[in-house]
Amino acid sequence: MIPEETDAEFVAQHLSAYAFMRPAVGRERVLEVGFGDGYGAAYLSEAAREVVGVDVTVPNIPRAQAKYRRANLSFQPFDGLHLPFPEESFDAAGTFQVIEHVPEPDLVPWLTEIRRVLKRRGRLYLSTLNLEQAMKPGRPYEKLIYHQKEFTAPELESLLRKVFPAVTLYGLHRGLKHRFFRRLKKWGLPVNGYYSRITIRDFVVERSRIRRAADLLAVCRKE
Repeated sequence: MIPEETDAEFVAQHLSAYAFMRPAVGRERVLEVGFGDGYGAAYLSEAAREVVGVDVTVPNIPRAQAKYRRANLSFQPFDGLHLPFPEESFDAAGTFQVIEHVPEPDLVPWLTEIRRVLKRRGRLYLSTLNLEQAMKPGRPYEKLIYHQKEFTAPELESLLRKVFPAVTLYGLHRGLKHRFFRRLKKWGLPVNGYYSRITIRDFVVERSRIRRAADLLAVCRKE
């Protein structure tokens, strides 16, 4: 996702996961696995002591380096399964809207490699779409062609607990104002003004109503 080329609602929804993580990583060394454009790593670097982003798409690296210039921010290549860092290198890691792209046989090794580079009390912050909410009753559903595995909340929690001893699941929901304008949009009323100004303030993270969430968020603790 390139923020400048994407509608405001989609950008705000994706950035909300980073906003959830950012208050917890002040003065910490942070890894982002799968940085894409680099906008999220740059956002985290405004709070963290250092942010290192890794990505399997090699051309993303020079683009991100040129676009986001901060002394505490860097980008490196990643082969997908072997992180180029020693054990216990990071206080926290984030991987947002990435796990659904990982081939299913590689999911546990991929998560295990992230756990390896986390410090003893390190945390992994993770987001992905909520399959249960994406599937509409009475309509056939096919996962996106570039997704390998999509998750319901129980499926995601079960997978994460295979690697991390403590997992807390959250749901990313549209806020009250957002839901109101979404209803107006379904009725065919003009709401472009609202949607062009939508921000992370129009989304909320809750422990409740997870099955109805737009996205799933998880915090996994190494110990």
